[in-house]
Amino acid sequence: MCECVVVMPRPPRKEYAGALYHVTSRGNGRAQIFFEDVDRKRFLAQLQDCLEQYEVILYAYVLMANHYHLLVRTRQANLGRFMQRLNTSYALYSRYKHKKPGHRLEGRYKAKLVQSDEYILALTRYIHLNPVKVRAIRSLEREERRRFLEKYDWSSYRGYVDPKRREDFVCYDMMKLLGGGDRKRCRAYCRYVYGFLMDDDAQIREALERSCHGIGDEEFVKELEQELRDRKVGTDLDRDVDYPREHISADRIDKVVAREYGVKATMLKADGHTRGMGLAKAVAMELACRLTGLRQRAIGARYGGVSSQAVSHARRRVKTEMSSDCLAKLAAVIRSVEL
Repeated sequence: MCECVVVMPRPPRKEYAGALYHVTSRGNGRAQIFFEDVDRKRFLAQLQDCLEQYEVILYAYVLMANHYHLLVRTRQANLGRFMQRLNTSYALYSRYKHKKPGHRLEGRYKAKLVQSDEYILALTRYIHLNPVKVRAIRSLEREERRRFLEKYDWSSYRGYVDPKRREDFVCYDMMKLLGGGDRKRCRAYCRYVYGFLMDDDAQIREALERSCHGIGDEEFVKELEQELRDRKVGTDLDRDVDYPREHISADRIDKVVAREYGVKATMLKADGHTRGMGLAKAVAMELACRLTGLRQRAIGARYGGVSSQAVSHARRRVKTEMSSDCLAKLAAVIRSVEL
């Protein structure tokens, strides 16, 4: 059976908690990956799910016909796991939805480590201007381009210029750099973007082209590339530069969840579907998936010997019955607790 993603040589990549990345992923051979609006809606739903599961912050996105851009920050050193889940889930959906066997996406997405937050606004602008930089639109006059950009539905730009059109899974905190209240910031961002409707931003373009690994000044790029070269061993199995990840113990999760729900921690691990546990065991499974680094099979084995499918069912239940804010607060408590 054909795989959904092409396996290609892996350039090393630097991962650590708090890292900021500009990510691009394309269709295999630059082929189209979004064919209709239902595809885009499905991708955004899967993106939102992955953002929550891997605790990734999304600042900006755009979906084009044959590729997409993301500007993300990883709370943990887990960009690879986040992107693998996102691309694999969409590739499987697209393959069966459109009955097109074979590879859907290029095997290795591009992710450039961003030096600092000073590049964030410029990168959001670069991402949001993608729809008017394609060949078919470049022939339009300025006003026509502006109207096209404002009507484009498949980017986070809408929420940057209109507070009423903001999406829950996008973080707009960087708008505060523009000063003033919400409306004033939106007007300022409009002017900021419109300044490059017709021309490219030479400064950010230069930063983007400086390296395939990072976006920053010359010294930052030089140090980054040297660090990555030092980690290469000369094979296709070169590993990403991976800083130590904070993996929370399942015992710590059990302690906090048990206290939160007024049950005994040992009961969370009782065999099968323990009566009276209610949502507690499902929440413990969800948090274990997010924080421990364990796979669902191992988590199911811990919490009563259930299957990975049962863990998936429990996680869907949690997302239905609990808000993402509640889960995030509980995860923060778990990180701060000492056993």
